Amino acid sequence: MGKLVEDKTMKIQNLSAVEIQRIEPLDMLGLVRAVWYGKLTIAISIALAVLAAGYYAFAVAQPKYAATTTLKIETGANPMAEVEHLATGFSPDQTSLNTEAAVLRSRHLLEQVVTRLDLTADPAFNRYLVPRAPLSLMAMRERLRVMLSGNAIAPPDAAGIIDKTIDNLANALHVGTLRDTHIFQITVTTGNARQAAQIADMLANVYLSDQISAKQAATEAAVNWLSARVYDLQLELEAKETEVNDLIARNRANDTAILDALSRQSVEADERLQAARQALISAQLKMQGLDATPAGLGSTARPNRARLQAEIERYGEQTAALEIFQSSINTQLADHSANLVALQQLRREADATRVLYETFLARLQETSIQRGLQNADSRILTQAAPGRYVGPRKVLILLIAAVLGGLAGTAIVLIRNGMKNGFTDPDALGNALNLPVFAQIPRINMRKPTELLDYLQAKPTSALAELIRHLRTSLLLADPSRVPQVILSTSSVPGEGKTTQSIALAHHLSNLGKSVLLIEADMRQPTFQTYLHCRGSDLAAIVTDDLPLAPHIRKDPRLRADVLPSGGMTTNPADLFSDQAFASFMQKVRAEYDFVVIDAPPVLPVPDARLLAQHCDSVLYAVRWDSTDSRLVQAGKAALETVHVPIAGLVLGRVDARKVHRYGDASLADYGRAYYQN
Repeated sequence: MGKLVEDKTMKIQNLSAVEIQRIEPLDMLGLVRAVWYGKLTIAISIALAVLAAGYYAFAVAQPKYAATTTLKIETGANPMAEVEHLATGFSPDQTSLNTEAAVLRSRHLLEQVVTRLDLTADPAFNRYLVPRAPLSLMAMRERLRVMLSGNAIAPPDAAGIIDKTIDNLANALHVGTLRDTHIFQITVTTGNARQAAQIADMLANVYLSDQISAKQAATEAAVNWLSARVYDLQLELEAKETEVNDLIARNRANDTAILDALSRQSVEADERLQAARQALISAQLKMQGLDATPAGLGSTARPNRARLQAEIERYGEQTAALEIFQSSINTQLADHSANLVALQQLRREADATRVLYETFLARLQETSIQRGLQNADSRILTQAAPGRYVGPRKVLILLIAAVLGGLAGTAIVLIRNGMKNGFTDPDALGNALNLPVFAQIPRINMRKPTELLDYLQAKPTSALAELIRHLRTSLLLADPSRVPQVILSTSSVPGEGKTTQSIALAHHLSNLGKSVLLIEADMRQPTFQTYLHCRGSDLAAIVTDDLPLAPHIRKDPRLRADVLPSGGMTTNPADLFSDQAFASFMQKVRAEYDFVVIDAPPVLPVPDARLLAQHCDSVLYAVRWDSTDSRLVQAGKAALETVHVPIAGLVLGRVDARKVHRYGDASLADYGRAYYQN
């Protein structure tokens, strides 16, 4: 950022003095003056804008009426509802309110409104019923679309017309909620007050009916689902109860006495088995003791050995029989226990199924009762009254048109002020050429050029006359060291007032009591004959043949100066003015007259003015007010500077006093009205 500021500072420091002078500050006061003096243009612009807006508001625009129906959202639960997922009350959160507002604008509801009110037969909503004018915007757009696509546009079918009607109804509809409330406002805007109210009420009724229908459909779906579920649970419960009964019938699994008896038998068999095993072990130990008896005692031990061997065999058989019996008892006991456990599991499953069955059966009965008892979550607070007038807002349209017209008029004035090609301000002209502006010569309304001298004679104190005197004074006092004797009047291009300037200056110089010669050096386009009622002279012959001036001088009592008009081009003027004979001619007229005024051709079209300026003391350069392009003036000045002829001063001519104020400027004629004769 600092680098950017530093670069901009360096660029500003590097600007030359000439470039800095060209940076002109914004003249706010000049803009204000331009706007003030352009008030007529601004007033006309405002009047036209207001007239156009008034025509639109009162003659073209169709009146619009808005009707509003008010709905209240019920936030409490439905007292008839016990099934939460079927008939709960409306949730009052903002998301739900926005959702309901979107539902009110849904195509599903709007299509029902279109169908019930037959809006497809209403031209206000079905524009296909109204034939389009050939020059209407829609007709031209369709023709353009056909031209670009190359295919004709087929008329819409019934579905397409309904869709377009729904779109038009949606554009005429606005649904909003009142802040911090649960209240909806349905507003419909149409060209018919009663129709707007009818549509708003119909949409509210359709919305309520749709809520009830949706709830009834949900209830019916719930009844059907619950019925199917109850039937399935009933079959499942019956199957489980049948299985329990079969298990009891087959295995007497629910008889606990058998389980107790088997348990006792198992305990007794275990005790007997343990006793038999102890007896067997005791007999076997005794047998082992006999086997360890010394051999001398064998005769006495044999009977005991036989007896012990018989006991061991008997106890072994008894133990084996008891083991088989105990295994049988344990097997029976395990089977009966397993059957009892299975029976308990089946009973638990049957009980659970019975609970589900009874619950769903109760819900089915509750839901069946709610059939036909559903209520909407909203209710109508206020039905729509016939629509109120809402547009077009004629006063507002007129005010906006007046403001826009004023802005447009101001823009026109400022743009015209900014886009002017020529000079309207003498200061700007002087600064642009770095030369003094001797005078501003106003334009006078003349039907014929011959009226110029009549005007100067009849109104010697008019603004034109006084400003010519102003020019004369500035010219004579421009150089304190000498008074110019030969004065050249020229301009950049034709039509800038140089001839009027020459004649008027010669007239006022002669009023000083001096001898004045007015020479028409514009041999290519001579005009003195139309200004002074005089016939022309052969200027080329006078110069080249060194003829005496007296026979060729013309007099006009209104001018009081000698005039040497040109009779036309008999030789090339540039060659004539470059000849030494013309220099001798100028020396001769200098000797005979106090002042010589030369009306020269424009500088840019031909070189004559540059050649004539070589023989003159002072050059007056005419610039037409608000006409001559600044580039042409600069080019004319540069052309004279190339031949080292300085311009003494500028004359801003043909100033239009009525138009000068449009640019925020003022001429000297404005400031001196008290001194001038009308």
